[in-house]
Amino acid sequence: MTSLDEIINDSRDAREVKRAVCVKMAMSELPTAQITEMLNVTPQYVSKWRVRYEQQGAGSLLSGYRGSESYLTDEHRTQILSWIKGHETMTVEAVRDDVEEQYGVVYQSKQSYYDLLQAAGLSYHKSEKRNPKRDEARV
Repeated sequence: MTSLDEIINDSRDAREVKRAVCVKMAMSELPTAQITEMLNVTPQYVSKWRVRYEQQGAGSLLSGYRGSESYLTDEHRTQILSWIKGHETMTVEAVRDDVEEQYGVVYQSKQSYYDLLQAAGLSYHKSEKRNPKRDEARV
């Protein structure tokens, strides 16, 4: 994204869009007071992003955060998902043990294992043989 219009139309980050809209309004010589009122920002915000745009271009309005690198390669993830799909039932612990044994990866949170199960089309919720809310007296 190299122009204000591209950022406004294509960005998924609301902060980037707000910055681009702010700069575009300022460049069209809209009064700062009106911009601050419409976008609910401070005059310093308008000034900061306009100066940054003038000095460094539209790319300076983009967020620098891009996330962290995955612990598993795409190939390893594909192998794990096909392994999980080969089973009718699977526990989170079994996925955790296999990922650690095969690829040396241990996630801090169980959410990563839940995500693997969900990507393979399985649910990570435990099933129960009987409905725990069933009231025999009412049936």
